[in-house]
Amino acid sequence: MLSAIAEYDELGREAFLAHYGYGPSRGYFLEHDGMEYDSKAIAGVAVGKQFPEEGPLRADQFSGGDATVRAKLEALGFRVRASTESSRVQINFHDIELLRLSRDRDRYADISSEERAAYERVHAALGQLGRIVQEELGAADYDLRLTSGFHLRSGVRGALPKDLWFGVYRRQNATEFLGNPQLFAIVSGRGVELGFYMSTHPSDFSNSDLKARLRAAAPAIYRQLPDPGSTAATELERSLGSQWDFRRKSRLEPGRREFDDLSAWLRYFKSPAGAQEGGGGITRWFTGEDLDAADLSAVVRDMAHTFQPLMSSIRATADHPPLLAPDQPARVGRSFATLFNEMAQKFGAARQQPFGQVPDLWNLMEEIQTRLDNLASVAKRPHITTQWSLGKGVWASVPWIALLNREVTTSTQSGIYVAFLFSEDLSSVYATLIQGMTHLANELGRSAAVRTLGERSESYQGQIGWVTERGIKLGSEIDLKTDKWRVRQYKAGTIAYELFDLRDLPSDDHFEEVLEVLLKAYDQIVGVRPEPAVQDLTSPPDPAPLPVEEETYSLQDAMSGVFMSQEEVERIIAVWRSKKNIILQGAPGVGKSFIAKRLAFALMGYNAPSRIEAVQFHQSYAYEDFVQGYRPTTAGGFELRDGVFLRFCQAALSDLSRHYVIIIDEINRGNLSKIFGELMLLIEQDKRDPGWATRLTYARPNDRKFYVPENLFIIGMMNTADRSLSMVDYALRRRFAFVTLPPQFSSPQLREHLLTADIPEVIVDRITSRMIELNEAIANDTVNLGPGFQIGHSFFVPDEENPYSDGWYEMIIETEIRPLLEEYWFDEPKKAADWRERLLSG
Repeated sequence: MLSAIAEYDELGREAFLAHYGYGPSRGYFLEHDGMEYDSKAIAGVAVGKQFPEEGPLRADQFSGGDATVRAKLEALGFRVRASTESSRVQINFHDIELLRLSRDRDRYADISSEERAAYERVHAALGQLGRIVQEELGAADYDLRLTSGFHLRSGVRGALPKDLWFGVYRRQNATEFLGNPQLFAIVSGRGVELGFYMSTHPSDFSNSDLKARLRAAAPAIYRQLPDPGSTAATELERSLGSQWDFRRKSRLEPGRREFDDLSAWLRYFKSPAGAQEGGGGITRWFTGEDLDAADLSAVVRDMAHTFQPLMSSIRATADHPPLLAPDQPARVGRSFATLFNEMAQKFGAARQQPFGQVPDLWNLMEEIQTRLDNLASVAKRPHITTQWSLGKGVWASVPWIALLNREVTTSTQSGIYVAFLFSEDLSSVYATLIQGMTHLANELGRSAAVRTLGERSESYQGQIGWVTERGIKLGSEIDLKTDKWRVRQYKAGTIAYELFDLRDLPSDDHFEEVLEVLLKAYDQIVGVRPEPAVQDLTSPPDPAPLPVEEETYSLQDAMSGVFMSQEEVERIIAVWRSKKNIILQGAPGVGKSFIAKRLAFALMGYNAPSRIEAVQFHQSYAYEDFVQGYRPTTAGGFELRDGVFLRFCQAALSDLSRHYVIIIDEINRGNLSKIFGELMLLIEQDKRDPGWATRLTYARPNDRKFYVPENLFIIGMMNTADRSLSMVDYALRRRFAFVTLPPQFSSPQLREHLLTADIPEVIVDRITSRMIELNEAIANDTVNLGPGFQIGHSFFVPDEENPYSDGWYEMIIETEIRPLLEEYWFDEPKKAADWRERLLSG
């Protein structure tokens, strides 16, 4: 009978309930080995009784004629208790320490039995606390969610869960408000934070779609807050007392408040500036001895009573009153030139006084951090976390803002990261790719640490020489206007940089271009490829517990803009579905990347970018990047890290009911046998099951064997005009289906699309007729070129960034087509020039 528990754990509550046809269960708790389970579902399956689908298990169902149900359950080892019998719930600081220590493990599977027991105790306690809150608010109207995707046996998608949490939200707000506002508790290595947040801060999300949906919903949530000074606000402030902090977001350090009182907090978030920022929480922390002494069950019960008026009054279907008129400048969204200059002025004034928190300055730094978090270059990298410092105990000579890959380092004292360093005289700021030195200096001594950093910098610079083409300098010639040793560490650790004069800062667009280059170089050095839609498998779970709704995607959706017949698209998808692996090959400009993503969505049936991973092969790309290998650590040693393919397979394995797609650009440019290794066998369509599981090259003795799941599909892309094209060996050709995408200048769909884009018919005729002639000449030049060098149609498809205008056609010929022709006929320059003239004539 206890197999019901195993199945419940394996499927998760929602899937288990759906499978057995039970509605949500409240009223009685079932405990087994310290864990709590849904009373209706487990009771029904364990004792073979079908309870009513709607409503909770009632008291009379465990009495009278159904008393045998309770007796059977207790005989099976359950403890049956009513919700009113709730006992004191505690989370002790010893378990917090065990969670913190477990962060040193690579994976959840590697943690000690003691640490695993701590996870189990904390997870169980959070379940009890969440149910108390849910019942106090009214179980019929509120839902409870626990840590996203967390399973006591395997962690979060096979990785180490960073924080454990519960969130309780009004069921009515699940869709439109994404489960906001919430009452929550988050357990991390610092302690327990709990409280009320109105709207999860967008920077806490790694999914760009969720960010956008939350930003759209936030103003409607904030409008329903009580006005400052109103009766409701006065009663809430009286209930809160002095134990709560008014915050911009959750997961900030303990003991810090951004607002002096509830009125200031309400006034800000009901203003246009606050509504634009997002976030907003009223929280409190329990750490150390305070945590050991706390009765958290009583605390969350009081929390539910305190915030019940807010939780019940904010509804997705309510009328939304207007925002308050702003009584302060709207600061979110200001330019970095404005923000950095204001920061320099405020910091310069603050450091004339003894060190201490200056609320306006701290708020400004939070604003800068929020602006950085919401830049596209940062938002598409869920592994990046932002930190800043103005000093600790004394004012910093060089204040800084850092962007760290949390898989590499969580501290600026070690590892590699991107940082903005302000000179001591506050006249300039350097955007740098830099190494932390403090830990290394403590280990090796200052002189040896400087030498070691210099050697590493030279090695890293050799990998990212391309950044100089983007205006970034390689080297460590930065001048922070001070000779202090701590500041000289920054110089020693600098890999690449760009200098900005604070009196003449560039536009935000240029600022983000520089940041994107540095972050891309950072990813390259540490072996990470960012993709905006892919969730980093080792990142902390999003605080918002609701799943993302994916839009359906039909074959007709895929047809838009591909200029192919529907029959051809259907054939490609059918071949891919059967073969599992497919390669799109074609000349430059035939739309391989564009078509690949649309084919992926059509295969999945959903517009689901989170289930697509993209990589690009190159001559230096290796098995260690793609599958698994050892990487250097900041301490000078090496550690085993999973590559992008292995991490993506883990995601697919945890979600076998849905398709996952990995897109490999320039697949022919890599050493394929070297990159795929034993995967050359495992990616075959008839080898996609556990029976073919094998040990990976770098597997440790206790690692499980690996296989490629059947729900993972591979699509590669090859440019047939690549002169560095190496032979694609037979072994790969046997495992992939090859599809050639020709130019579509003769396609009626292309012609119709160009006319719809307001391109004059005479220009459309010129494009189609002359490019068809040019491609015939290229195809017939079998000595130097051939069909694989024909030029694709996508060069002539306008978009929002390059719409049709006077001179549009001529610009494409001069900037796109002419360079190709000169490369094709480099030994016949007159031929290239003649064709340029023919394309431009008339």
